[in-house]
Amino acid sequence: MNKMIKMELRKSIWNRMFLMTLLIGTGIALWSAFDQITMFLERNAFDEWYRATSGTNDNPEVAIVTLFNTWIGQDYSAVATTIFYTLFPILCVLPYAWSFFSERTSGYMRQLVARSDKVTYFIAKYVATFASGALALVIPMLINFMVVSSFIPAITPDINYDIYYNVPYGSLGAAVFYDNPFLFVLMRFVIALVYGGLIAASVIAISFFVKNRFAILLIPFIILILLNYFSEAIGHYFDAAEISPISFLGGTSTRFVTPSVVIIFAIGLFAFSLGITLWRGSRDDVF
Repeated sequence: MNKMIKMELRKSIWNRMFLMTLLIGTGIALWSAFDQITMFLERNAFDEWYRATSGTNDNPEVAIVTLFNTWIGQDYSAVATTIFYTLFPILCVLPYAWSFFSERTSGYMRQLVARSDKVTYFIAKYVATFASGALALVIPMLINFMVVSSFIPAITPDINYDIYYNVPYGSLGAAVFYDNPFLFVLMRFVIALVYGGLIAASVIAISFFVKNRFAILLIPFIILILLNYFSEAIGHYFDAAEISPISFLGGTSTRFVTPSVVIIFAIGLFAFSLGITLWRGSRDDVF
């Protein structure tokens, strides 16, 4: 099994689609970083000019703009950040989620199964697809964090300026955000890694029911867009928790993000993706 997993992991990362997706995601992440850095430098320049010309020593309010509310994992103002999280379902599935569908239709799957067994094949395919989706989402976020941190200081968030952070009291990780913001950042990366991998792996399960390659790649995107629209719609009428991964994976949510929703959604994706993959994979006749 280890040999099969290593082979699949190598195939999932060293392919053109993974590199192309990584370039697109990183480009959007760098766009977001550029916007935030530019606004930060312009604000600092204006503050310096104002203090020099007015002769006053006003409160600089340095905690308003900090690394922890300008990197892509918590930014809620840059257009590029919105684009990144809107497209993240596509960025996750493009690198390798299509692999099982292609191998099944081409007959290459039969050769791989003949060398081992179906369970080994599907576990290896699941692990590799999960890894490709997770990395396609997390690597651009990490690059964005590194670039933004090179220009914007990591000032600890101040609860007195909470309106500038979009992390209200009671929301997911709020206490951690104000006490240990680097731990909050790590939490964001872990959640993104899990969701990126699970959404990519869900395409394997979808491939058992849908016979069009483009459809299986777009289905997660369409479902999450509709869920995001539904979440926004009910938010106008009810004080409901955020249920859209497009919103709660970053800092763009306008409502409370509860741990229970994030965990239950992840468990549901895991049960669907792995459960269907092993169930149908072990039953279907590949020969």
